Amino acid sequence: MTDSKQSGFEFVMQDPTERFSNETRTKIRKQAMRGRVSAPRHRSSRSSSPPTTQSKCPTRCDSDLGHPLPPMPLSGLELLVRDRGLDPMDLSALASIHIGTIAAIVLSSEPSPLPGVLLCRQRSYFSYIPSHFGHTLALDDAFRCLITSAHSKLVPSHSSRPETILSNYSNALHSLQSAVKNPKTRYSTEVLCATAVLSIFELLNSPNGMPWSQHIAGASRLIQLRGPSRFTSEFDKSLFISLSYPICAQSLLNNECCFLDDPAWLEVMASTHVPSETFTDRSKLGIDLMMLKPRVSGLAKRTNHAVFMQDMLQPEDFETIAADLRVARSKIVTWRRKFNTALIHADERSREDPLDFGKRYELLGVSLVVHIILSRLLCSIAPNDRSLLEEEVQNLALELKTVQGSLAHNRRAEFFFEQKSRIADAAISTHTYFEDVLDSGKIVEIWRLEKFFTALARKCCDGVTCCDTNT
Repeated sequence: MTDSKQSGFEFVMQDPTERFSNETRTKIRKQAMRGRVSAPRHRSSRSSSPPTTQSKCPTRCDSDLGHPLPPMPLSGLELLVRDRGLDPMDLSALASIHIGTIAAIVLSSEPSPLPGVLLCRQRSYFSYIPSHFGHTLALDDAFRCLITSAHSKLVPSHSSRPETILSNYSNALHSLQSAVKNPKTRYSTEVLCATAVLSIFELLNSPNGMPWSQHIAGASRLIQLRGPSRFTSEFDKSLFISLSYPICAQSLLNNECCFLDDPAWLEVMASTHVPSETFTDRSKLGIDLMMLKPRVSGLAKRTNHAVFMQDMLQPEDFETIAADLRVARSKIVTWRRKFNTALIHADERSREDPLDFGKRYELLGVSLVVHIILSRLLCSIAPNDRSLLEEEVQNLALELKTVQGSLAHNRRAEFFFEQKSRIADAAISTHTYFEDVLDSGKIVEIWRLEKFFTALARKCCDGVTCCDTNT
């Protein structure tokens, strides 16, 4: 193999979580120009005269003699980054949105929490946008749309005109729709990424976050159509991890079973594990927690249906659901014990890392939400354990609210907990409805459980559509 220095080629090593330094940019452009110079020049078809020795391309020797080569033109992404003052990794914190309808409300508040949220970069699919920019129009238009909007939010005095932002969004939607209709591009990673990017755009531009939900539904459908076998690259895995949480959350709120609660998809989750990480989404703790989440929406759907139809069901029907709820609850209790142990043994340097510290809170928040929901569902159909379970629900809800109140020092973690606070508020505000029937010895009336679901902004069983096995 030819030595890289002898051949004039030099590998440039770059951490995908960092911006290109000026030195790195210079190396890349010099190497690109070297290839451009050494390539043969094609004669114009308009001229039949042979090339002369007087006309030649500039060489590196010419540059050394005081005739510098012209600079390489900036790429489309470089121009966009230069004009907006943001690069893809600056937006990476927005890849961890779990409940967009709440996040959109928080982000639209004044003063805007966005600058604080964006302070901590993280591993995400945004790391891979630079290497894929310029290859797929859908992704190019989507990212251009997002970065323009984000710049306007961060620098209001130099914001783009609303007409410009809407025009960019219209172009991005059109490009995405065209790509989805095309069988050759429909299943590409870039198209899935464009969908995720546009969902974030909606967080910054819709006060209620409803359009965000539509993009998440679209991403969910694309993931199902692609199938588990397509999620093999790091870009694919980063997208999958980022989208799996909101997909699970939307399934829960829509009274649906989550398609990710399937061995093939759970295997994809397991394949994303990064052994060297401790408190990230792709750490062992993060993956174990993620694999619990898809089960919750299905258990909520089954419990809701059973309570609605309780007059037509037998005791063994409730016992089957209760047994599954107890298994899931036991798993989240075990996970929390492992999490607490990991905290005790955490490296001191890890404790001083803002990103690592914020991620701990994110994992804790998700576990509290899962535990609250599972215990309240079991409380509804297990009258003999209702008193203990309802006390557990209230303690977990208070813990979540207490942690939220202690996060003023970490805006990113605080923003994440604000998305979770609705679950704690729903549990606390509906406590009396379950306290009144602690000793009834019966399954709770459907209206009591519906009070909890309504406080969660979750759809309830109507005895018709929710009973369709295809939903």
